[in-house]
Amino acid sequence: MADNSSYPIASATPARPAYTLPLPPGVNDTDPSKRTQLVQSMEPSWDPIDLCVGGTAELRARSLDVIPQEPREDDAAYNRRIFHATLPPFLLRLASQAAGVILRKGIHLEGDDYWLDWVNDVTGDGTTLNEYARRQLITAILYGHSSSIVDYSASSMPRNLAEERAMARKPYLVPIHPRQILGWRTSNDSWSSELSQVRIRETVVLPAGKYGEEITDQIRVLEPGRYELWRPNTPRTNLPTGIQLPGPTAWEIYETDTTSLDHIPLVTVYSNRLGNLLSRPPLLEVAQLNIAYAQRFCDYHHSIHVGASPILVLRGFDPDSDSTLGLSVNSALLLPPDGGAEYVEPTSDAFDAQLKCLAALEDQISRLGINTLTQQNLTNTTAESKRMDRIDSDSIMAVIAGDLERSITEIFALASAYTGIEPPVVSIPRDYENRLLDGNQVTAYLQLFMQKAISHRTLITILKDGEVLPANLDPDKEISAVQEMLEEQLAMNRLVMDEPAGADLAFQNAGQGESLTSQTLPTPMRPGRNAD
Repeated sequence: MADNSSYPIASATPARPAYTLPLPPGVNDTDPSKRTQLVQSMEPSWDPIDLCVGGTAELRARSLDVIPQEPREDDAAYNRRIFHATLPPFLLRLASQAAGVILRKGIHLEGDDYWLDWVNDVTGDGTTLNEYARRQLITAILYGHSSSIVDYSASSMPRNLAEERAMARKPYLVPIHPRQILGWRTSNDSWSSELSQVRIRETVVLPAGKYGEEITDQIRVLEPGRYELWRPNTPRTNLPTGIQLPGPTAWEIYETDTTSLDHIPLVTVYSNRLGNLLSRPPLLEVAQLNIAYAQRFCDYHHSIHVGASPILVLRGFDPDSDSTLGLSVNSALLLPPDGGAEYVEPTSDAFDAQLKCLAALEDQISRLGINTLTQQNLTNTTAESKRMDRIDSDSIMAVIAGDLERSITEIFALASAYTGIEPPVVSIPRDYENRLLDGNQVTAYLQLFMQKAISHRTLITILKDGEVLPANLDPDKEISAVQEMLEEQLAMNRLVMDEPAGADLAFQNAGQGESLTSQTLPTPMRPGRNAD
């Protein structure tokens, strides 16, 4: 494939297309920027996600749609109320933590050393495979799916694998946000068939002069064995004033070429798949609750701002008096005999009701989210109770993790087609819970090992999974080291036994309960990470 160095790094939420339905005059089926009906059907479910991802800045920018202006509320008062509005990042935090749980132990590879080196930089800018997968997974959990293009730098073709490695040409990944995809076609017009065409909208930065730059739109059309790049022909300057409207009126082919693959190098990971490039955000209801929380919190904050400070009410005070009214601990009010003074403030019940509503929304967000960390219980509850509490969330996690593993495997298969190197075996551990072993469990496993019920390797693996031993511990090296230590100890014992005094001392110690081959178990270790 050609050198695609102009590929942008997609932002968290790409800008919406310049126009929506109905399409403006002149935009017909030959317009590559036209969005298909399937894409438009998914966009309403993406809007709440965009708002939650955009946070407070997006909330204030779209305040009229989210927080309506009250009747008879002037613009100045409304702007003051919106100035205090905030949108907590509940949804983004849930998605980030869920992705962290799935990739808690990273992506495991078994294969050629070439891939073990390639995973340290999969995008050409130093991003590792684990970090790239985490970003894509967050997008997939939020929007329902996220895609990646597997591309290869264009240069002279190497004659053999050794020359290929010497040229240091490597495949690289390009993240594609769901909003960037304008449309697609399948081989037999079925939602689940193989893709025959995909159109992707991009924003590229081009050099202008010696120091300037020009930002322009670009549409990439991918088909099996070929691709096209479309760029604006002329800007929309059809206004009498000459003001350019966003979006072009015409597109022209900027570049076209063939590829070395007979299929489209686009890989998609899904969290709630409905078809090819078709999904529904699994956390859509959580996003709606997040927005409702922001609305209620805005009302509560405004109520505190307006009604939390009491108002002084004076009876019998002459407002036309020339005397200055000063309030402090060192001053007093001089009022007529029939006058009086008091503070007026709302009852606390009004604020308590709003706080209860906010607490209820927080609880609903926590319960509906797929986060397994926030509610994790490490107390002495039964194992069956903990298992039942996680049966729903683990099933969702398993589906997402399985699809991520499939997509990573497809990415390596496409990269292997470019390089000619056999792809590695990809696996993602499905352990979504910190299963820390307590002292009693460690003692039980040690007893099984001493009774020859489990092997040394199995014991080390169990202790690694229970986070008693470091995760980077190599079982083979550890078993070899223990074997060497035992052989050295056995040799030293033989030397001691050969000496008469040593033998008497050994038997004397044995008589006191100290045996050279004692099977006494150590004190159970306390639960924790990598206990010493």
